[in-house]
Amino acid sequence: AEHYEVDINLLPPTVEAESWTLTVSGSVREPLELSFDGLQDRFEIVEEYATLTCVSNEVGGELVGHSRWGGVRLRDVLAAAAPLPGGEDVVLRAADGYSDSIPLEVATDPRVIIAVSQNGRPLTREHGFPCRLRVPPIYGMKNVKWLQSIAISPSDYQGYWQKRGWSDEATVKTQSRIDVAGDDLTARVGRPTWIAGVAWAGDRGIRRVEVSLDAGTTWREARVREALGPVSWVQWAYRWTP
Repeated sequence: AEHYEVDINLLPPTVEAESWTLTVSGSVREPLELSFDGLQDRFEIVEEYATLTCVSNEVGGELVGHSRWGGVRLRDVLAAAAPLPGGEDVVLRAADGYSDSIPLEVATDPRVIIAVSQNGRPLTREHGFPCRLRVPPIYGMKNVKWLQSIAISPSDYQGYWQKRGWSDEATVKTQSRIDVAGDDLTARVGRPTWIAGVAWAGDRGIRRVEVSLDAGTTWREARVREALGPVSWVQWAYRWTP
């Protein structure tokens, strides 16, 4: 419930799993139509911790979240549809009329999934029930919710936000955030305290976090907890004595 949510609607659409189908079409030899149960029965279910962030998240902002996402690999679904040569984009359309696309090359990355669960539970309505796309290296606007159809296009497809001037590549930038600034939000001269937070970089991972106490003139290495997975954020902490 604390994971951020952003979409184009005043109210999120309501989709019933019993009547929902996912179609796979376009430049393919074997078009598919999958029910909610059929999707999960036909393809292997995988889970992975991953960070999701909004393209409009400001430095230090709250439009970023971390979950254990479960679902089926998009590449497995596309392979079953037998793509024809020459495909460029995978076009994704949602129940609310929203659409976007990702390059076919990105879509075949095994970490890209059609998610049906979040932290071991079915997706909520707000997070795209019955399923949504989960693409670790790309900002949330291309992680389409309430997914209803997938189509392989032989040309570039401009989605809802791209037509309004937003990035088509939308690669997640390296960012960090301070969540803890002093024990109990206090700091006293001569008494050690903690500065801590999270850092993430899409699918590139975080190797080191450094903290500056003098506006960037010098940098000091923070402690970094081992990430839960290759596309997870990391927790970092620095022990500071004012």
